[in-house]
Amino acid sequence: MKKLFLSLAALALPFASPAAVDPAIVSADARWLVHADLNALRSGALGKELIAIIETTKSEYEATRPASDGKFGLDGQKILATIGSVTAYGVNISKDPKDIDGTLLVQGTADLRKIAESLLIQANLAHPADVVEITDLPFPAYGVKGPKSGKGDPTEVVIAFPPEPVIIVSKSKPQILKARDVFRGAAPSLANSADSPLKKFLSSSDGTYAFVASAVPAEKFFPDDGPQARVLKMTSAGAIALGERGANTFLHADLVASSGAMADKLMKILQGMTAMMSLAETNDKQLADFLNSATVNRDGDVVSLDLSYASVRLAQMVKNLKTPASSPDRNARAAVPMVNGRALAEWTAEPGPAPTDGGPLPLTTRAIENVALKNGALLTLARQNNGGKSVRFDRVEIVAAEGGAPLVFRAGYMRVAGPRGNWQQFEFPGAEGTYTVKVVYTNDPDGKATFAVSAKDPKTPAPDTEAKK
Repeated sequence: MKKLFLSLAALALPFASPAAVDPAIVSADARWLVHADLNALRSGALGKELIAIIETTKSEYEATRPASDGKFGLDGQKILATIGSVTAYGVNISKDPKDIDGTLLVQGTADLRKIAESLLIQANLAHPADVVEITDLPFPAYGVKGPKSGKGDPTEVVIAFPPEPVIIVSKSKPQILKARDVFRGAAPSLANSADSPLKKFLSSSDGTYAFVASAVPAEKFFPDDGPQARVLKMTSAGAIALGERGANTFLHADLVASSGAMADKLMKILQGMTAMMSLAETNDKQLADFLNSATVNRDGDVVSLDLSYASVRLAQMVKNLKTPASSPDRNARAAVPMVNGRALAEWTAEPGPAPTDGGPLPLTTRAIENVALKNGALLTLARQNNGGKSVRFDRVEIVAAEGGAPLVFRAGYMRVAGPRGNWQQFEFPGAEGTYTVKVVYTNDPDGKATFAVSAKDPKTPAPDTEAKK
């Protein structure tokens, strides 16, 4: 029964979690909100790396398990693939989970609903004391007793399947009915609430994997002398957004101060924290660059913290955390730099089918727009196979932003450089200006290879002191 409960929880609560929160499905009286978008996570560079790590860990675990003797098992990855987004909200905020009145909305594919309801029906037949069918709601619903529940009401969680494309999970039937009314526009929502403390944060949820917003609760969560308690005393509400825009992963946090004076103090506290982060001693240059990207800003009573960093580099950091420091693969990756000068673009190969006839891989083009180039700038193309196959650059086409004929640079005429010969370089002969750089290359069908394009401006000649004399 415990395994079944955990399987149902996996359908409702994904492992981590970019689309904006839909305020029309959140109740107007909500004082806390959590939103996660798995579709966006799966499509981003960082999300792909996280999923790859989960799949690798799962394979390693299954390799050590005894044979299942033909017993039926659930593929957690396939189940998670049916989930599109998860939104949870509520009024009460408490340290005791029993006092939290949250409602969970799960949206996904048609298979998600079929799988979840099928599991509950089977569980009801096999364990009628733990999973009960609820018949006094106008749509299918089931009450699920938690694995550590004591005596009393066996219905700890209600999982409902209204005709609308959503699964609703809550602790009581009235909350289920209210959530359904909000979802179909028959009850007040954040979309038409002018005084909600959460509404001002929703614009920050666009493009996020995960978004959390809350009014500051009256209940004490931290000791009075702790730094968290001191910050909470200065604020009335806050939100955190994590997501991906373009080539960068970003983290944005907003704190609404209780007054202008508190906003000034709060900004100074966060500035001090970011300064300490930037001075942290680390021999990991990528981690140091990530910490140094933190900025603090103030707009009236709202103090914001922003972090933004290349998704490919973050994915590499995550991969390094998974790989032991003594591993030859990790040492090899650390020894091969990918950027020479300022980074113009970094990306990971897109997995795809390999040619069935054994022929060459098709060429792929990556366009990098609004690139400022100077005459004599050194452009570097870098690649790292990471076990991928047939990875190579074919050519680079550089076109002025206002259009015109492209300058074409073939890979066979570029200079091979880099500590392991993974760089190809050429100098830009054109006039200073803004250009679109198109990189044509063969993509790794295994999705393992990484690529980078960078530019290094020519050195400014030293002043001629003799001529001045």
